[in-house]
Order: sequence, then C-alpha cells, then structure tokens
Amino acid sequence: MSKKDEHETNQEAEQAINEDSIKNEENLTANPASELDQLRNIVFGAAKTELETHIEQLRQEMQISFELSAKKLQQEMSEMQTALEEHVSKLDQRIAWVDGQHDERSTKLNTYADQIATELEMSSSSSQQQDEEIQKRLDNEIELLTNKFTKQHNQTIDLLNQVKKDLNTSKTDRKTLARLLATVASNLETDEDN
Repeated sequence: MSKKDEHETNQEAEQAINEDSIKNEENLTANPASELDQLRNIVFGAAKTELETHIEQLRQEMQISFELSAKKLQQEMSEMQTALEEHVSKLDQRIAWVDGQHDERSTKLNTYADQIATELEMSSSSSQQQDEEIQKRLDNEIELLTNKFTKQHNQTIDLLNQVKKDLNTSKTDRKTLARLLATVASNLETDEDN
C-alpha cells in the first residue's frame, strides 16, 4: 500500500470516528437519561455483570439447597412415619396379647371357680353355712382378681392409647420412643409377674 492510500485510509477512519463522536454527542444531548445509563455502564458495567452473575449463582445454590433439604426432610418424615407405624403395630400386637392373657386367666379363674363350686356341691359332709361362706369367698376373690386384671388391662390400654396419641401428634425421636416402649414392656412384664 502506498503512502497516499494509507493517508486516504487514515483520513476516512478519522472522518468515521468524528461522525460517530458527533452522533454520540447528539444522542447524549438528546437523551440525558441515556447518557447516565451509558456512564453507569462504563463505570459499573463489569461489576454489575459480575454481581448479577454472583446473585444468580447464589439463587441457584439456594434453590438446590432448599430442594435437597426438602427431600431430606420428606425422607426423614417418611422414615419416622414408618417407624411410628411399626411401633404402633407392635403396641397393638402387645395389647392383643395382653387381652388374650386376660381372657385366658379369666377363663381359668372361672373354670377353677366352677370346679370348686362343683366339688362343694358334691361334698355332702360340709354344712350349708360353710358352703355359702366358701362360695362367697370365692366370688369375692374372683371379683377382686377380675377387677384387678380389668383395671390393669384398662390402665395398659389407656397408657398405650395415650402413647399412641402422643406419638401421632408429636415429633419424637427414636431414642425417646425406644425408651418409652421399653418402659411399657417392663411395666407389662412386672404386672404379669405379680
């Protein structure tokens, strides 16, 4: 390229730059808000873009964190619900077993009372007064034992229903639940031994 061509190219470039400057000046004077925006963009453009990018990244991280927390909470709630249902099922089985034991003992007591009553009837050597006293004593003992077993049975059912209600309404951790079940089982075993 010759010097003349270079000179003409430089002049054309300068002219284009001058025209752009004139247009920019016209735009700036025509629109002061646009000028302010351009100045802000020049001064804060990179920082603003970086800040917006950082805010978007934080929003995405927070969204992911919230979703993970929600999933974890849902899973823990599901596990607690499953554990609670298992424990309630075990308590129901235990109540059914206690009911069966109560019925069995009541049947044995009634059978025993019937046997004694039959033996008393067959015994002709006893007097009528002795028979009445023995029968009365047996009836009282049967009633006392029946009342005792019924009371213990009702207390156990009330306690288990209260525990079931408490477990359904409160968020109890597994250790507390395990201690509670161990206490109930211990109480039931102590009652059975007595």
